[in-house]
Amino acid sequence: MFRNAALWLTVAGGLLATGAGAATVTNYRGGSTPVYSRTSYDYVPSVMKDGVYRMWWCGGIAGDYILYAEADSLSGPWHARGSTAANSYNTVFRPTGNAAQFDGIHVCDPSVIRVDATYYMYYGGYGDGTGTTMVGVASSPDGLNWTRLNGGNPIIVPARDFHTVPNQYGAGQPSVTFVNGKFYLIFTDSTGYAVDGNGGGQFVLRSSDPTFQTGVEELTATGFAPRTAANHTRHSLIGAFSVDWQYVDTNDTFAIAVDGPTTGATRVFLFNSELNQQLDQFDIAGTWTEGPAIVSRPDKHAVASSTCGTVPVDILRSVGTGDVNTWNLARSGVDLLTGRSCDQVPVGRVYEGYLIQSAGLPLTLVRDGTRLQFALAAPAQDLSRNTIGVSSDIFYRVPFGASMHSGAPVYGAAGRPAAFYLDDGRLWPVSCLEAITHNNSSIASMSVSQWDGIAKGPGLHCVK
Repeated sequence: MFRNAALWLTVAGGLLATGAGAATVTNYRGGSTPVYSRTSYDYVPSVMKDGVYRMWWCGGIAGDYILYAEADSLSGPWHARGSTAANSYNTVFRPTGNAAQFDGIHVCDPSVIRVDATYYMYYGGYGDGTGTTMVGVASSPDGLNWTRLNGGNPIIVPARDFHTVPNQYGAGQPSVTFVNGKFYLIFTDSTGYAVDGNGGGQFVLRSSDPTFQTGVEELTATGFAPRTAANHTRHSLIGAFSVDWQYVDTNDTFAIAVDGPTTGATRVFLFNSELNQQLDQFDIAGTWTEGPAIVSRPDKHAVASSTCGTVPVDILRSVGTGDVNTWNLARSGVDLLTGRSCDQVPVGRVYEGYLIQSAGLPLTLVRDGTRLQFALAAPAQDLSRNTIGVSSDIFYRVPFGASMHSGAPVYGAAGRPAAFYLDDGRLWPVSCLEAITHNNSSIASMSVSQWDGIAKGPGLHCVK
């Protein structure tokens, strides 16, 4: 278990707090009042809006386990899946129990993301046989039942011998977002070459491989480059511990939440999309004892607002006294006003994955930045849990993609997925039978050559 000390350190890049990337904040909410509390400690959560708010975090049981609860509101009550008891939880991920394995004794610091229909959890693991923290990853169809990936081996290990550095924590505290087909991973490595004297440093990798075993690029002082022994952990984006981040499509920035310079606020930095320039920063008031979570949509992008240019920024973080067993979870937040009009906002990306509703207009799924309009609500609700009301102006700013009429034809072929044939003349592959039956459709067969000869739309994935 790692407890942060001297968390606030340095930030790479220059500050343009009054430049083109500057924004203002308003509507402060929350504070230091716990929204989830137990008799044992709770800290470093990961929170997504996936219909309900879903939270995974590190909790004390007999060591560090990863726990789960959900709520209709960030203010709670938080409860286990299938329970109505406030402050209940599910234990969803445990150490292996084999002390020789990297995650045999403790698992902590979860970062959970959903890409299409698969949940990925990045976490820090510790085993007595390794003596230091390393990063692992697991996958799940529902966010509750997890399978370790990469053969149960760590995906990131300390850059140097942890015995030779002042802070022997190692590599951990991961946070992941999914941008343009790639997983972006920011993590602590107290043994990294670019850390400060306390071992503070945040390093960034990206890859289309969720296990980061192939095609890995690392953020360097001159941009992303293939990861090598020569550039690994040579460039630290922020000199701190335990950050959380998301991508903000409204102004194409990475928002990074980190424990502030005092115990009275969490600071959020905005970096440009290339991660080579800090554009702005702002504080969210409220005490903290450990790393924050920035509430995100399932792919770890900013939650959408019904107003162009406004970005809700909510965080959950641990609060409490010096006694670790009093640590609970509290919520704070602000609205980030980017100053951008609807003409300046990439509306299709902002609402990606949402069901958008506008008076007198069809229920619509935003998929690959386009509108998929439904005649029936049931198949739409199979494909997304997040619904938001928008104006007709915003609705029509999302480019039209296709309509799904009741009974729309579905075609399959040997070795090919079933796919809706929609009025745009394309096949939209679908990963689940529920959406087909709920649309009053049925699957017809065609030859592989016929199936392959039809243009393809985006894939559709049911959410569990």
